[in-house]
Amino acid sequence: MKMRRFASLMLILLLVLPMSGCMSSAELKNRTIIKMVGVDSDGTDFILTMLRFFPNANSGEKSSESETKIAQVKGKSISQAISKVSQYTGNEVFFGNSTFLVIGREAAEQGLEKVLSFFNSNHEVSPELYIVMAQDKAEDVIKVQRGAGTVPTQLKTLIKQGQKNGLLGRPTLRDIMNRLQSDCSEPYLPWIDIVPSKNGEPVIKIGGMAVCKDGKVKTLLSVEEARGVLWATDELPIAMMTVDFGEKNQSRASVEINQSKSRVKVKIENGKPILNLNIESRGNLKEVTFERGSGALMGELEEIENEVAEQIKATVQKTIDKVFYKEKCDIFRYSEFIKKYEPKYWKENGKDWERVIDDTKINIYVKCNIDRPGLESKHHQVDEHV
Repeated sequence: MKMRRFASLMLILLLVLPMSGCMSSAELKNRTIIKMVGVDSDGTDFILTMLRFFPNANSGEKSSESETKIAQVKGKSISQAISKVSQYTGNEVFFGNSTFLVIGREAAEQGLEKVLSFFNSNHEVSPELYIVMAQDKAEDVIKVQRGAGTVPTQLKTLIKQGQKNGLLGRPTLRDIMNRLQSDCSEPYLPWIDIVPSKNGEPVIKIGGMAVCKDGKVKTLLSVEEARGVLWATDELPIAMMTVDFGEKNQSRASVEINQSKSRVKVKIENGKPILNLNIESRGNLKEVTFERGSGALMGELEEIENEVAEQIKATVQKTIDKVFYKEKCDIFRYSEFIKKYEPKYWKENGKDWERVIDDTKINIYVKCNIDRPGLESKHHQVDEHV
């Protein structure tokens, strides 16, 4: 019995071992490690600006200094441009450690698929690669990152904080490619700008969201408009809101939204789609200011909830009007909802998507619950009973 098991194990090993060489490999020292890639276009060629990483540690060392350098190449395609790196260094280019792809605005307006095709088909590139668009040139963003230190983290920190604070959605290669491969849904990605800091050094900041039409960047949204998209698409983890309430709106409350859930229901009435968008948000009352100088009363809590709900609804409505109805961009994936829940209607009308947009009615319902009101001051309580 033992001999039979041993023979079976050896047979499996003999079958598996030849398969291990199906992918080429190279030692780390023979590779050019790319941390970030910037892609620009001059209308004819792609211009790649890459942040190369050089670990200086010897084998067995616990820590060491590292350095980064800029490499810039040009080609008719991304592949052709990258092949030129090897001509200069003699090493194979390695994207397994790449964390960011920055696309220049002109390249993004020519089409994301032209830029992303290479990275999507490269097995070394992580599907969680972050993708952002530069307000102008990607080259400038990469150079700012090079000046940020030997191990640049500014862009990564910015995106992580942006997601945590409800300024960004899911700007990864996986998410953008999924949208590009959809029938009518369109991708979006954050756009970033370069501004001077207090000491005059250039830094990057989140400018908002770049929205696509037919896979090409069509228009830019502000941070507030981008938040409307994320509320509508169930991608907003947190938001800080300030609303006025009370007599003549002389009181003000700041509410931290820490939970938000969005659901879409579809039905067909009189041959036209109706989408009911329900948004339920929950948060905490962080601060309340009155001229009288006291905290919120329980009776005022409902008014604050209603004001927050109205502000959310207005933000979402404004964004839907601008992006969905005016620009005809389906970054909300409403086409997928209609196709899924009303397949018969979609089969008959889906090919004329822009007409479907005009026929579609979207109802927005928002509910806000505040878990804990601010404390009342005892002085105000006394005044209430005078």
